[in-house]
Amino acid sequence: TQQSFFHPALVAYLTPDMRLFHEEQFGPLVAVAKFSSIDHVIQIAKNSWSGQQVAIFTESDAPGASTLIDAFSTIVGRANINLQCSRGPDVLPFSGRRSSAMGTMSVTSAVRAFSVEVVVATHPKDTSLSSELLSSSKLLTSLSSVASLKN
Repeated sequence: TQQSFFHPALVAYLTPDMRLFHEEQFGPLVAVAKFSSIDHVIQIAKNSWSGQQVAIFTESDAPGASTLIDAFSTIVGRANINLQCSRGPDVLPFSGRRSSAMGTMSVTSAVRAFSVEVVVATHPKDTSLSSELLSSSKLLTSLSSVASLKN
């Protein structure tokens, strides 16, 4: 609805004394901060608690981008070169570091990790009951959908 729509925003000139400087942004928001050097960027990232992604934009400075990729490889789970941070495509694993999203997982693994495990057992002779349960239970229907995704 129009009330819940958030217009894309650019927040420029962030400084370390601003709350937004230290928080992960989700949604159509781009936060821009000025740094005095590549070493300054790396130091700020090392002092941060988050570590999902970094976006590195360059026209032709492969050595400079390489320095950042090498430094950020232990800080973030994904480095984007001349691309904005994003979750997809779904064929790529989701990855993160620190308090931001630990480990690496595929979309199927993520669904499994964020789910609550449950075992539903029926007697082997109750095949019609089992079929009815699968078609009428919202939980079991969603589980069979997830199972079909991984096959």
